[in-house]
Amino acid sequence: MEAKKHIRRFMIASPCSGSGKTLFSCALMNLLKRKFELSAFKCGPDFIDPLFHKKVLDLPSVNLDGYFDVGKDLLQLFVEESSENRISIVEGAMGFFDGVGGTSLQASCYDVAVTTKTPVILVVDARGASRSLCATIKGFVKYAKKNIVKGIFLNKVSKSFYPLLKNMIEKECKVKVLGFLPFDDRLSWNSRHLGLVLPNEIQDFKNQIDLASALLEESLDQTALLNIAADVSGLKVVMNNSFEKFIKEKKYNGLKIGIAYDDAFCFYYKKNIRMIEEAGASVEYFSPLNDSKVPDVDGIIIGGGYPELYADKLEENYSMKNSICALVKDNIPVLADCGGFMYLQKELACQDGIKHKMCGAIEGESFYTGKLVRFGYAQYTSKDLCFKIRGHEFHYFESSNNGDEFISEKPSGRKVSPCIVKQKNVLAGFPHLYYNSCPEFLASFLDKAVAYKASKGVSDER
Repeated sequence: MEAKKHIRRFMIASPCSGSGKTLFSCALMNLLKRKFELSAFKCGPDFIDPLFHKKVLDLPSVNLDGYFDVGKDLLQLFVEESSENRISIVEGAMGFFDGVGGTSLQASCYDVAVTTKTPVILVVDARGASRSLCATIKGFVKYAKKNIVKGIFLNKVSKSFYPLLKNMIEKECKVKVLGFLPFDDRLSWNSRHLGLVLPNEIQDFKNQIDLASALLEESLDQTALLNIAADVSGLKVVMNNSFEKFIKEKKYNGLKIGIAYDDAFCFYYKKNIRMIEEAGASVEYFSPLNDSKVPDVDGIIIGGGYPELYADKLEENYSMKNSICALVKDNIPVLADCGGFMYLQKELACQDGIKHKMCGAIEGESFYTGKLVRFGYAQYTSKDLCFKIRGHEFHYFESSNNGDEFISEKPSGRKVSPCIVKQKNVLAGFPHLYYNSCPEFLASFLDKAVAYKASKGVSDER
């Protein structure tokens, strides 16, 4: 079925990481949500910035990734998650032209903006610069083959200097300057090796966002910004469900999939969860930190996060660990990514060297290495060649048992080491897997959940 939507939209991008995209995005969302309904998006595979969007908007944020979803699939996802009644705000990642492998435009913010026909507002860190800003801005505007840079935000600019910079840039670069944020010590967000710390770790987070919004409101040319968002073409796509062929018989109706979700495990792609629900299964969230046991479910997914920050509490929740181990022994199907993989193993050695007992549901111990172990996109092919699924890795931890059920391959074609443990009905490893890149993979997991549910019924009858 064909659909065409006129979606007001813009992307906030920057020349490089650390320019202030997330602060600008959150401040702007916080400001605009007072008058408009919004949809939030994040370029790339990042999990943390969407948590910031959710904290500000009280809405899930959706990843737009040109490696996971290519071309029409990416456009379809954007249209599905947008609405004509809302303004869609896309936060970029890294530098505007930085894509797969560091040399390709694929999966870059530019790639996503061109695919979704989204105008771009460039956030430029202006601290310690003046006329040189024109060279930077002109370079980005001219390097883009498509004329999609429609506005500029300036970061870390004094209130007195801003009018001079604004006039100079608009005259020299022929692009509208829409506002600025001054340098302010009160707006200070720390980073961890995965990027920013989580929003609930920032003291007075809401007050900081309110402050940033108030500062931005003083200079924001809201009329010009809304005109940019509205002056876009309609998006025409063929709406189809990539998972449809697996769910025509509705055999997954009535399934219950338990998903671990709390401060320790909060890294999930919304599309992954949505596919489970579209299949007819229901999702039941539980907390390995706070709950005593896994709810009555037919399958379990434990995503990534920061279990190392909560290792004491995870270790002490014996009833939850025992519940998971009993279900694994009973052959419940389990998928676990990165932090979830670490939690399922026997032991976790944290940055301080202290070792903590984890579930012990699968073999292996994980430990902090002090350096980035594996990073970036890859395609993961199962040993039996049944599945080729895409994903992403970014971790400073290593395991004594990485598994060998899949082989990873970089977009460059370079093979990497074997990965992903298969033990009983468990598949667990460091890669964050994106189900829509291989619907057969999710169907296989749900098929196992159907079989497990049926076995529970037989056991109950006995």
